[in-house]
Parts: sequence; structure tokens; C-alpha cells
Amino acid sequence: MKTSVIEVGGMLSALSAHGVEKQLGKLRGVERAEVNYVSGSATVVYDETVIDLKTIKAKVHECGYHCSGELVPKHLCKPGNPSSEG
Repeated sequence: MKTSVIEVGGMLSALSAHGVEKQLGKLRGVERAEVNYVSGSATVVYDETVIDLKTIKAKVHECGYHCSGELVPKHLCKPGNPSSEG
């Protein structure tokens, strides 16, 4: 099982979050989905041998919300050119 936290943008209420949660939970291979409208994210536990993140993101779009992909904690640096200073 793999756990991913993805963006779910555009939700207006807990009711919106509940609807997305239900739709993600219906996908074959998704064991659990928890959607939080305040943070604009969904934590999805899924079997990556059955379903992939692309399919999960497509379902979010189908529900009428945007999803730019997996959220990365802000404390992690983005890869870039290493400093030449040593």
C-alpha cells in the first residue's frame, strides 16, 4: 500500500470534501481516502499495483476540482543546482 497526499483545490465546504472522499473511495485499488477542505488536500491510501496517482488525480478533476499532484512538505527543498561554495 502507498499513501499520497494530493492537492484538491476549489472545495467550499466539508460537504464538498465528503463528496470527493466518497468518489475516491469507489475507485478500485483505493483502500482509504480522507479529504480536508480547509487544507485543500486528500490523503489517499491505495494499492499502486492496481491504481496509479494519475487515475486518482483524474477522478478529482472529474469531481470538478483541480489537482496539481502530490503535495510535498514545505520544509523539503526543491532539487536545484548545488552551490559551488563548500
